[in-house]
Amino acid sequence: MVTDTVSTDGIAGRDGQNHKEIHVVPWFVVFRALVLGMWIAAAQAAEPIDINRADAQALQQGLTMVGATKAAAIVEHRRRHGPFHRVEDLTQVKGIGTSIVERNRRRITVGNTKLPADPVPGSVPVRTVPRR
Repeated sequence: MVTDTVSTDGIAGRDGQNHKEIHVVPWFVVFRALVLGMWIAAAQAAEPIDINRADAQALQQGLTMVGATKAAAIVEHRRRHGPFHRVEDLTQVKGIGTSIVERNRRRITVGNTKLPADPVPGSVPVRTVPRR
């Protein structure tokens, strides 16, 4: 609670020089702040990033401590060496250490490593149909 001294000149019912008036924040202001905070936290942890499919811009925006240079290095490493099989494999990229991987572990997924990393746009994967 925040209190401050308010002048009581000319106000009936408030006699005394050291009258303290208490200012209370309305409940709806507090409620809005809490909802906004929860919304921001949920937006940050919404969808994990598949490091085998994300482009450099998505990596840069979705991962902490990963800028344009490191994001481009991740995409280039993936292009040259194939998909990542584990999250820890990200440390093989120059400039990406264990601290960056640990900080982003909850945001990263490797997806399905059996599918090609960069599918051709418009193509549909063919599934085999089991025989009876």
